[in-house]
Amino acid sequence: MSEDHHDGKFLFGFFIGGIIGALTIFFLGTKEGQRTGKLLKRKGEDLLDDVQDKIDELEKKGKELVKEGEAIKEQMLENLEEKKEAVTETAAEKLDTALAHIEELQEHGRQTTASLRRRLFKNLPKKS
Repeated sequence: MSEDHHDGKFLFGFFIGGIIGALTIFFLGTKEGQRTGKLLKRKGEDLLDDVQDKIDELEKKGKELVKEGEAIKEQMLENLEEKKEAVTETAAEKLDTALAHIEELQEHGRQTTASLRRRLFKNLPKKS
């Protein structure tokens, strides 16, 4: 079985070598083969040119997308800054309202304490 396997590889290699040899003789040894080779060369160069054009086009589009992305990023940052300012302003207003309410409660507490002192301690003699 091992020899059959090696024989198969040899025959396959021999067959591929024959094809490569025949193609080489065709392309280098005959006028039609040389014309075909030149045609294939031109087609290959055209294909490479087309690929390079596509690459250049993709690079250009990529640069445009990067610019658009930067513009979108800047717009988003501006929007966030505006929203941050609005939220900060709203929070400051609410904080001012809460502080004003606390001051009112403190003043009411002082007045209540003073009133209680007057009522509870009005009959006590004052210290000198």
